[in-house]
Amino acid sequence: MFSTEPVLSLNQADIYQGGRIVLGDVTFEINKGDFVFLIGRTGSGKSSLLKTLYADLWLQAGTGRVAGFALEKLKPKDVPYLRRKIGIVFQDFQLFMDRNVEENLRFVLKATGWTDQTKMRNRISDVLMQVGLGTLHKKMPHQLSGGEQQRVVVARAMLNEPMILIADEPTGNLDPAVSEQIMQVFQTINNSGTAILMATHNYDFLRKYPARILRVEDGKVLEQGL
Repeated sequence: MFSTEPVLSLNQADIYQGGRIVLGDVTFEINKGDFVFLIGRTGSGKSSLLKTLYADLWLQAGTGRVAGFALEKLKPKDVPYLRRKIGIVFQDFQLFMDRNVEENLRFVLKATGWTDQTKMRNRISDVLMQVGLGTLHKKMPHQLSGGEQQRVVVARAMLNEPMILIADEPTGNLDPAVSEQIMQVFQTINNSGTAILMATHNYDFLRKYPARILRVEDGKVLEQGL
């Protein structure tokens, strides 16, 4: 059944970090296929907000739904199921340095319940093609450039065909030309229907790729008019 429910929504949510409220009364929603930038100063609460969305931090007040899961009712055993429905891309690559690209991706598939070797192989090929790394299955991470490593991370996030990709400063460690390539990869993924929420400090992106902007400022999250 086709659902018109938002992929992600928060309603009067308070975001806590270490017992301290960092964002209050947060209300917004993201629909299928949306591209949303999340901007704000370092320390403004962007990462805490994202961590709450993928249940690294618990939602203690207000309500939230991500990929059909109610955050305020989430139990620890539900967290892996929520994370199968969303893709997460971090600034630091968090790849296993002692495994090649294919083994890094296969690890995630196995951890999320895949068992059929042929299906795993096919899915790995699909996501690597999607991010423009179709020939690098057997390369070790240290043989890849920073941009290529980040593409592997994006491919990893796409393995389970997430409803939304949550990216926390995905180009923060990359030079401008490579950042641009990674941004193109996100555009392609978004054009195929996956919603994207990307925290970024790169204001060039906001100019070049007009999209919705959520600004984190003074303990609030505000929709910025275009």
